[in-house]
Amino acid sequence: MIPVAGISFSAMLEDDGSKYYATVQVNDTDRYDLIQPGMLGERVPLQVINLTVKNETDSLELTPDHGVLKFPKGNYSITYESMVTSNTLHLLFNEPANVSVILPHPFMVTNPLLTSLQPSGSILEEGNNSTNISWTKVRSAELRYYDEEQEHFLFLFAQFWLIIAVVLLIPFFLGKNH
Repeated sequence: MIPVAGISFSAMLEDDGSKYYATVQVNDTDRYDLIQPGMLGERVPLQVINLTVKNETDSLELTPDHGVLKFPKGNYSITYESMVTSNTLHLLFNEPANVSVILPHPFMVTNPLLTSLQPSGSILEEGNNSTNISWTKVRSAELRYYDEEQEHFLFLFAQFWLIIAVVLLIPFFLGKNH
């Protein structure tokens, strides 16, 4: 039986939201790119730590060359850790991948004013103390998460501007009757 080429990516965010632990399963391939989008959308090497590459029989000692891992063609399991910036995960793939990300509580992605889930069509599953976000066959994924404190600040900001609007509109409506 010939393995089907493809990528399966899963990540778990650390409890404080500062980094994530990733496991990537690649089949019938000879390379994997550890990349992320730059400021202008260019491909930038992802800075990873604790990188391990394993095939069916042993572990390979590899170092990425400008974000590219090269190995003999086959099936591999790649694990690594990487830092998160601005509560956002940006993921890029050379071919369509199945992606799954686990967010621990208190991080959330349900308020559209504070979050970004790209591409749309992600599947959200809330469990005990975590949220699982998954995409099927995507070439890129973006996930911006927030905590309860950011949501409280949003509501406080909205209430402040609502009060300002009411204070400014009351004289208008009272003057209209005279």
